[in-house]
Amino acid sequence: MRVAMFASEMVPYIKTGGLADVIGSLPRALTEKCDQVDVFIPYYREIERQNLPLRKFNFKFNIKIGSRNYKGAALELKSDLENLKVYFIDNFHYFRRRSHLYVKDGQDYRDNLARFTFFCRGSLEVIKYLSSTEIYHVFHMHDWQTALIALYTELSNFFHKNLPTRVYTIHNLAYQGKFNRSQFHILGIDSSYYDSLEYWGKFSLMKAGILFSDIITTVSPTYAKEIQTQKSGVGLERLLRKNKSKIFGILNGVDYTIWNPETDRYLPSNFSFKDLSGKARCKVALQQHFLLNENPTIPILSVVSRLAWQKGMELILKVVPKLLEQNMIQFVLLGMGDPKLEYQFNELSKKYPLKAGIALTYNDYLAHQIEAGADIFLMPSRYEPCGLNDKYSLRYGTVPVAYKTGGLADSIIDYSSDLKRGTGFLFDTYDESHFLIAIKKALKIFQSKDEWSQLMRRGMRQNFSWQNSADAYFKLYQTRI
Repeated sequence: MRVAMFASEMVPYIKTGGLADVIGSLPRALTEKCDQVDVFIPYYREIERQNLPLRKFNFKFNIKIGSRNYKGAALELKSDLENLKVYFIDNFHYFRRRSHLYVKDGQDYRDNLARFTFFCRGSLEVIKYLSSTEIYHVFHMHDWQTALIALYTELSNFFHKNLPTRVYTIHNLAYQGKFNRSQFHILGIDSSYYDSLEYWGKFSLMKAGILFSDIITTVSPTYAKEIQTQKSGVGLERLLRKNKSKIFGILNGVDYTIWNPETDRYLPSNFSFKDLSGKARCKVALQQHFLLNENPTIPILSVVSRLAWQKGMELILKVVPKLLEQNMIQFVLLGMGDPKLEYQFNELSKKYPLKAGIALTYNDYLAHQIEAGADIFLMPSRYEPCGLNDKYSLRYGTVPVAYKTGGLADSIIDYSSDLKRGTGFLFDTYDESHFLIAIKKALKIFQSKDEWSQLMRRGMRQNFSWQNSADAYFKLYQTRI
């Protein structure tokens, strides 16, 4: 089986969010089952500066966008795995002259539609060239930036000869790639398709992925159900319910070669569920880093997150100060985002300098140290398609407290409801009081050293390996081939 995977970012080459982590890990896991996996991403400026050992193709192509023709090329990178390659789609105008991927100074690039139309069509031109030796059996697309590939293959005589199974993964339904009708001509297709893609006076590229794919996946089973409801469907719930027979939820995995407290090179002391002594040393190091009072008995509550409405930061700002005031906790946060939220968290650290440590940035080194040194991890997300930090926290013995939604509901077993299997604490009514109740339940168990230790160890033994996810995807691929 030969698989082509299309995405707008990929670790370790370029990243703005969790999508890059998925594309950095899933294809590697699939190589154990597939004959060949090829990943296609744009050739951004930041990638060019890495001086990767790339092979240039003699093959070049032209894509008409609007009234202009744009030249394109492809560069190939062989990975350390024999059956995994990465192809970078190049155009200087659309990719290499930009300092960011999608947004600059809080505003989307005005030509994002043209940029990712070029990427989709250019990727398919390269696919045609590569198919001269062996056809592809699966096209796997991720998020709105690649959704047009499902539509273009539908319209292509070339692909109709050997139409691949088209799989479209929705990572976050809220980001749909919506554009004004006046830009529809950029797609280079008949205007009659506008009605199919129409979305409240605009058109949505995500609809192309939903309508013209054979299989739709989301990044957790619960999220697959949630997006078919009015509450979480973002205006697409009726369309998704109509296509529910081809929707499947597969929980994202964790790369345990990176997120593993036994081998993590960022930690001052490694540890495992068999020997937790190193975690105590990580806690002291975390308190020292943030200049907090060194106290092994006080619980550290933590957050590593984008500071945004979706992530429920307002609930944290309501609840955490009350707990700090009562000397019940210490608190650390790593993240950046909404300027108003940044200001409020900064003020919190000024008010409680020995109890609250705030780092308004993103630092991978510090993210690992927080996961290892904290006792409790807070994730009151209003919605969370999958979530990653909940899974990191479980592996690092940092007990999660989260809203019961999306992937959080699939990865955390509520201890209050199941004492034998529980791994964290969930609240299912989204408000301040229920969030506080869940935290206080955790704080109460924290006071019982033996019970807390058992809870930590149970979470650390959970397995969210990417191999589990790859197995599920491979089975789906096989159902349509």
